[in-house]
Amino acid sequence: PPTIHLSKDINQLCEEWEESNLLVINGRRIPVKYWGEFYKKGKGVRPAAWDALRVEWGNWKFIAEEQQRYLDNASFWCAFSDNNGKVFPYQQILNHLAERWVSAAAQDANNACTFFGGNLDHPLAHGAFCYAKSGKTYLSSKDNAVAKKWHEL
Repeated sequence: PPTIHLSKDINQLCEEWEESNLLVINGRRIPVKYWGEFYKKGKGVRPAAWDALRVEWGNWKFIAEEQQRYLDNASFWCAFSDNNGKVFPYQQILNHLAERWVSAAAQDANNACTFFGGNLDHPLAHGAFCYAKSGKTYLSSKDNAVAKKWHEL
């Protein structure tokens, strides 16, 4: 992978996410958004190449997809700035997004629980919150797992 740390320039990260010339293969520009697919499936690509970038790329994805939810860069930076207009650094943005994700998962899990009268194994759930492990069936209890299943219903 290119030796670049887009965490140092979030505006560049968001630009390169959809259209990029940082990685060019056989004349084709590969947007940062697709680096994961390329490095996981590419012929002749060493698995260690993706391992070295995987976590950082996941963080980039988290931020780039969040930025796309806003009308423009100004709106994004308004949401990720303090009261004095100083923009949050990379790690603070990641922390804020993680906190919001955890909070949303907790709310969604609570909504699912409420909907099924406190019983995620309710017959109307049709086993949606169950999973199998080592031949045994378990009921999901972690908020993120319950929230994911709730969204799939």
